Amino acid sequence: MNRQQRNSLPDFRPALFSHLRRAHLWLTRGAVFVFLVCGVAAFGQQTSLPRATTARPLNERVADYERAERESWQKPDEIVKALELKNGDVVADIGAGTGYFSRRFAKAVAPAGKVYAVDIAADILEFLKKDSEKQNLNNIVLVLSKEDDPMLPENSVDLAFFSDTTHHIANRANFYRKMRPGLKKGGLMAIVDFPPDASVHPHKAEELVPRSQVIAEAEEAGFKLRKEFKFLPRQYFLVFEKTDQEHQTNQTIPK
Repeated sequence: MNRQQRNSLPDFRPALFSHLRRAHLWLTRGAVFVFLVCGVAAFGQQTSLPRATTARPLNERVADYERAERESWQKPDEIVKALELKNGDVVADIGAGTGYFSRRFAKAVAPAGKVYAVDIAADILEFLKKDSEKQNLNNIVLVLSKEDDPMLPENSVDLAFFSDTTHHIANRANFYRKMRPGLKKGGLMAIVDFPPDASVHPHKAEELVPRSQVIAEAEEAGFKLRKEFKFLPRQYFLVFEKTDQEHQTNQTIPK
């Protein structure tokens, strides 16, 4: 075939390139759609628990909980201010650890109020006791709790507070139910924790609890969302109020 004959044939290249571009566009859109669907599914609920904090040596836990940079993103003083605590209030700091929040609560409710520092680890509570004595904080009461029960005195607490704790609880709805009798009528429950899609978080995404799941479980146990604060860069901060009714549905997270 000579050059003149080749030039007389129709050129299919523009049409071919156009089809290829369309195919690439559809494949790209499909990949994005699959990514979004899988992402939503992955963050639908917590599917496993992180390693127990008690598996770590005490000195590691103390260093982690008391690290200086924590204040820059968790903003503990702003959290305490937002909760509008007053003299005479009673707070249960559940999963109190070293007392990072307990110390601040103790000062906020003094002199007539008190703080129940609740934890399942006796060694960390012993550290908290010695530290609070050094700081002359005499209104902190230590409570060695169970994994499924905070062991609060009945009708004693104005606010139950959880920070970086709820993702360690296997059956939160039942835990909240056992906690309810310890709250006064209209008592509050505040939850601060990492969502699975946080820019920085300490565990795998599937080991964290999405905001929607937190709300659903609280509602199951007879709490309603009252406030939500959005000044924390890495975490949600939800405040619930105890209602007069609770649902009976419950869900256990696999260990």
